[in-house]
Parts: sequence; structure tokens; C-alpha cells
Amino acid sequence: MRFFDLFLRRAGVRPTPVRVPNAVSRLTVVCPRHLLPNLRKQIYLDFEAAGLRVSGLSIDNAQQHDMARACVTVACPPEMRAVLMSQARQLRDLPGVHQVHWGHRRQHALN
Repeated sequence: MRFFDLFLRRAGVRPTPVRVPNAVSRLTVVCPRHLLPNLRKQIYLDFEAAGLRVSGLSIDNAQQHDMARACVTVACPPEMRAVLMSQARQLRDLPGVHQVHWGHRRQHALN
């Protein structure tokens, strides 16, 4: 292997950097539309206080009429996964929050 590396270096080929796993998690929160402004503020405050960075938050319509769905993208290194789970549980317990789940699929609901 060393001989091959030497050959590549002499040929001017640069080694490719090692890929680091993507440390991004997505939570989807379903709640009544009128609670979204307060919930959004609470998400940013709580996650930041826990040491997590919310890198994006998008809002769209839920399946029910007066409900909305917020997709929260969180930058979360693997060592902070337990903190993220704790924040997700606290989020689920907030008044008015009907559902919290990972990604876009329902079968991964957080209980």
C-alpha cells in the first residue's frame, strides 16, 4: 500500500479526504396552526440551551384542516444524540403538540 501511495504522490494525485458522517437529524412536529409562532420560538430557545443548533425549520400543512407540520433540521453530532432525544421528548410534552416523529415517515413516531 505504501508503494502505491508513493506512486500516486509522484503522479500528482492528491488523496481524497475522509468523509465524516452527516450529523444532521430531522424532527417533524404536528400542532395546531395558531400555536406555531410560540412553538417555533420555544424550539429555537430550548435546543440552543441544550447545545444543539437548529439549522433549518420549514412549515407546511398537515393532513388535518387546522393543523400544521414543522420540519426541524438539527445539527447533531453523534455524541449529542441523547440530548437530542431528550429535547424531542420535552417537545412532545409541550401543550398543543400532537405528534413528534423522525423524518417524514409515520412509523418512526416518538412515543
